[in-house]
Amino acid sequence: MKLGELYGVMAVIFATNFKGVIAEENLRKMSKNWIIKNETDNNRLGHEHWEKALGENIEAIKADFEALSPAFDFAFFKLVSETDATLFFERLRYKKPFSDLPAAHSANMLACLNAILKVDKDEKAHFVLGDFLTNYFIFSARALGEYLQINAKTDYYKAMGYFFSDFCNMIKISLGLKA
Repeated sequence: MKLGELYGVMAVIFATNFKGVIAEENLRKMSKNWIIKNETDNNRLGHEHWEKALGENIEAIKADFEALSPAFDFAFFKLVSETDATLFFERLRYKKPFSDLPAAHSANMLACLNAILKVDKDEKAHFVLGDFLTNYFIFSARALGEYLQINAKTDYYKAMGYFFSDFCNMIKISLGLKA
């Protein structure tokens, strides 16, 4: 699997977890090693919380999702607006897959990242990827990761916060972003 494909798969996993609450049966089926392990502090802390999350009460996870849900919309952090995201999607002729959610919602932004990564095969597409990451995605994504680490009450969303921060850092490093 190429690096871009791996990031695309991870983007879809995070989008799924940020658009709604995981079903209990899906949580109970998940492996304690569902995400790649690496040597970063965020990844290590994410795995520590994840092991506890697998046995967590689903009602607590649902309540935590509801409390955290405003932050899943990137506009919450005021680093990108709904209008900015909508105009970017229109410029790309990209139709947001989660039509019930705002364009600036993390689920739609992650789905867009996945779509861009799928076509990142030439210089023009790579320019679009860089533009999207630096102007619409990375700052808000990092803010969301930190927000979840600090504000989540459940180990489930604390783990997501650490894993998401690690994901953002890996993208930044591998693509050489200055952001």
